[in-house]
Amino acid sequence: MNKLVCWTAVFLIASSTSLLGQENELKKLHGQWEVTELVEDGKVIPRQAIPDWLPSGGRLDIADNAIMIHSTVDNKKHVRIFSIDATQYPHTITLTGTNKEEIRGIYKFDESRLIVCLSDPSDKSPGEFSAKEGTKRMLLVLQPVTAAGKATTKPAPDKDPKPEEVPAAAILTDADVTKLSEGVWKYDDTQGSLFIQMRNNGTFSTTREFQELRLFQKVFVQTPVTAGTWKVERGTIKFHVNSSIHPDRVGSTFGFAVRSISAKDLIFVDYLGRVGRAKKIQ
Repeated sequence: MNKLVCWTAVFLIASSTSLLGQENELKKLHGQWEVTELVEDGKVIPRQAIPDWLPSGGRLDIADNAIMIHSTVDNKKHVRIFSIDATQYPHTITLTGTNKEEIRGIYKFDESRLIVCLSDPSDKSPGEFSAKEGTKRMLLVLQPVTAAGKATTKPAPDKDPKPEEVPAAAILTDADVTKLSEGVWKYDDTQGSLFIQMRNNGTFSTTREFQELRLFQKVFVQTPVTAGTWKVERGTIKFHVNSSIHPDRVGSTFGFAVRSISAKDLIFVDYLGRVGRAKKIQ
């Protein structure tokens, strides 16, 4: 057989096998998924905080070469096109937005789980499945969602670390902290700004100003998040949620241990054990 014909045949067989492998790999990605574990730039996000961390509430649908989410920020559907290369190890994935911005990453399957590691848009594809502090990477573990709307395998719920038992101040009583807490506070985090209004009738409400719709498109929008009642006990501000855009939070109580508070400044330890600072704006 002519050598050119022989090599051409080998190339065509290899290409056909590669395309078939890509098609089968895409089919494995199809369906509805829920993010059950999340690490972003070294920060481990507890399961119960994921819906507030991701604009989709942590859920997405994959069909063909498109990832679709229903945003809890603007109540609209958003689509991002993606491509994969299953011939690489690890397998690579590239997400492309409407502004042509690309996010590169790697993925793998671990039994029923889908593990994805994404780099910052300004960086190249990650070489390992990690999101250490300073890398600006995002590591996600997703589970397929059943017809009943539940992830097929639900990991044990995170146990919230208890807030530090730090008194509000040596000379401040709970009544003092309550009085100083009344008003509107602004807290800036990685998602944007969260506005907390604590009223003197014991009710509160929060509104989030999102500065970016992660992974899909940038937006600047304010939306109500939670509402309920609040009180101060032993130097800790306790928020009880009566309504929320995240149904799983309704009925829960979250504590924020006050380290120091003044008429304009509040330093606290939140229910995840993180130290934060809020500024009073009203």
